[in-house]
Amino acid sequence: MSTDVKANALPKSAKKTSVKKEKPVVLPTFESIYNAMTAKAYKAKFTSEFISTQITLTGSLEFRPLYVKVEDKVAEVAPYEYNNASFYIDADTDVFAAVLSGKKSFYEALTEGSIELNGDPKKAVLFAKAMF
Repeated sequence: MSTDVKANALPKSAKKTSVKKEKPVVLPTFESIYNAMTAKAYKAKFTSEFISTQITLTGSLEFRPLYVKVEDKVAEVAPYEYNNASFYIDADTDVFAAVLSGKKSFYEALTEGSIELNGDPKKAVLFAKAMF
């Protein structure tokens, strides 16, 4: 008598294994936020040919800017100021880390005022849709 169990004989619940996708943990540090923004920007599907934004982190960090520039639908992220950006994001470091971790909605943070946008609203909307 064979003790082998065929795959078809297993209950359906045993056949399916649920792989839960973990949300990234983004710490409220410049390096962690920069790395998370870089990862998100490279995965995002931008529809606009050119968008540039400077993100200035405030709160627990002293004036630490970074920028995201999208040219020909390809993103570049760098830890510098970007003069003449399409729009600017000013964000509390802790809140922005929470947004990147998926613990808080980008739009909720805008409504609360812990993230502010200044500049071209059309480009800001295109960027936010692609990134968040």
